[in-house]
Amino acid sequence: MTQFRYLSADTFQFRKQAMSFLRFLVEQGCTLLYTSEKNASQPDEELQFTSDGIIDLDSINRSLAVTKLRGSGFHSGKHTYKLSDKGFEVFPMLLPNTQKIDFNFEMMPSGIPDLDELLNGGIERGTITLISGPSGVGKTTLGMQMMKEAAGRGERSIIYTFEEEESMILSRCDSIGIPARKMIEKGTLIIKKVEPLQYTPDEFARAVRDEVETNKGTQIVMIDSVAGFTISLGGDDLKTRMHALCKYLQNLGVAVVIINEVEAVTGDFRLTEVGIRYLADNAIFLRYLEVNGELRRAIGVIKKRLSDFEKTLREFEITRFGIRVGKPLTNLRGILRGTPEINQEDKV
Repeated sequence: MTQFRYLSADTFQFRKQAMSFLRFLVEQGCTLLYTSEKNASQPDEELQFTSDGIIDLDSINRSLAVTKLRGSGFHSGKHTYKLSDKGFEVFPMLLPNTQKIDFNFEMMPSGIPDLDELLNGGIERGTITLISGPSGVGKTTLGMQMMKEAAGRGERSIIYTFEEEESMILSRCDSIGIPARKMIEKGTLIIKKVEPLQYTPDEFARAVRDEVETNKGTQIVMIDSVAGFTISLGGDDLKTRMHALCKYLQNLGVAVVIINEVEAVTGDFRLTEVGIRYLADNAIFLRYLEVNGELRRAIGVIKKRLSDFEKTLREFEITRFGIRVGKPLTNLRGILRGTPEINQEDKV
């Protein structure tokens, strides 16, 4: 319809000719679909006013929004689309309440007794667990340990890794005694590499939804990590997208594990720097410590919605035999600063 503007002497003539043309086609019984290019100098409000439905396309962000549909409801918001060899694909924005099942908040132990003491038994089915800490501290490995224990119960888990290749994860698991390769062979573990520059958030949410709904036995979904997921957003709101995906999985009774990396290796404690702390039902943090010139790790729990939890911090080690969680570090203070000191009472 934009061509009508160039054939018209002024705005009044354009409106008159356009309305006459559209009315003629409708009177012939046609279902009419037309396009219009709008910009700041040439808006198309007069065309929108006469239309029964409006689909607004954003070519920069590759998204569309239905802003009007007379006589019917519609899914509001921006939904991404892709032009590929499959044609024009639309990925509707995920809404958490599209599906919901009844389930019990069954306990899911980690298989490490001292860690389960921290968590008062483990994490629960249908909860969201945030594992936070600096790079290399063992966040993904801790998530893999939870999946190893789930595999022992015959449950299926899936990892969406935005950063590491599958071969790297498998090699690391081999070195610490987690039988990830056997878990994959038995079908209790799936590792999917996600290139964030090739996926939009809605497209990724569609892939997760298809996977979980097709394989009803999926009990744990791990997103590794928030930083990689953020790249796929292209400036969109992280909290909105992460909220929709996690709450959708939670409503299906799936335990969600989110890996979050913080910038500071030591120093002032922060659980997350991106504002998603409110989502977590369980919040586990890992820290580096400097003790007597040696770099060590500590683990603690800062939040658990469904039960109480242990308030102490414990030493965390990754060995060739797996993860080891030590006794409470009651002889140290200032652990969250990263430079702990021995309690004066213990010195006496």
